[in-house]
Amino acid sequence: MKYDTEQMTFIGTAGTAEESAALALHYEIMAAAQTAAASLLDLARKIKRMRDTSGYKALGFDSLEAYTMATMGMKQRQAYNYIAIAEKLPAQLIEQNAAAGVTKLALLAQLSGQEQQQIAAETNLTDTTVAELKAQIKELQAKNAGYAEQLSLLQDQQPVADAQAEEVDMDALREEIRAEVKAEMDSLHQADAKMAELNQKERDEAVKAAKDAREKLEAAQQAAEDAAKAHAAELERIKRQAQEEAAAARRQAEETARRMDMAADESAVRFGLLFDQLQDAAGKVLDLADTVQAAGDTEKAGKFRAALRRALLALADEAEGVQD
Repeated sequence: MKYDTEQMTFIGTAGTAEESAALALHYEIMAAAQTAAASLLDLARKIKRMRDTSGYKALGFDSLEAYTMATMGMKQRQAYNYIAIAEKLPAQLIEQNAAAGVTKLALLAQLSGQEQQQIAAETNLTDTTVAELKAQIKELQAKNAGYAEQLSLLQDQQPVADAQAEEVDMDALREEIRAEVKAEMDSLHQADAKMAELNQKERDEAVKAAKDAREKLEAAQQAAEDAAKAHAAELERIKRQAQEEAAAARRQAEETARRMDMAADESAVRFGLLFDQLQDAAGKVLDLADTVQAAGDTEKAGKFRAALRRALLALADEAEGVQD
């Protein structure tokens, strides 16, 4: 799994549970960033609406600044930065660059629409400092001013004399400049369209990845529940089997006692004590097997129970042989 910086998304699939969890968290962060962008635009529009409707007066404030300062700790300049963003920047540009912050977006709002698109296409607003952005805006405006001055000079220039060796085609030169400007604008529009397409693709992939991660987690939880149920069922079966074997042993002992027609004499008392010890020992072996299994060694626990069963069966067979 690798991050593609051109497509701004991860390529490949997660190979481990840790990678799956990290990828799901990444998509949650991207979704949160989109929510933050929408929140910035929504806040800017609502502050503008409060100013346009003078709603702050109905709330008991003399000015918008008094309202924003008291309720949000926001000074007048910051409030009007939000208003400028809402009034002069396209919604898509705000959403794509919300992480850059209000100050940088407010600087963009001071530019023409063409200049806004040029700066957004050529600059990573999030990583650029405010000072760097101001310098870049100044450079761009100087460049555009140079184009405008050149075009103005060409438009105001008087025709050259017929005797001049080479006549300058002013219309062709102006058309060439217009063509260059148009080509640059077309390039900016194409870049903007590509960015919007990539953002939509990333949103779709984020939704799909989050859904896949949830399905994997649910499957893992179901598998764990099934394993726990199977383990509990196996313990219950072994417990029932041990109880049945113990009951069978008691019945066998009672039958043996009846056949011997025991009386309440010394040998009968001794037999009863020894038989109780035998049952107690068998019960302890079963308890030990349960403890070993609970510790995770199912194989050893099975061996303990099998050994006990063989010993009890051997004693039963021996008892039957002596009786016969």
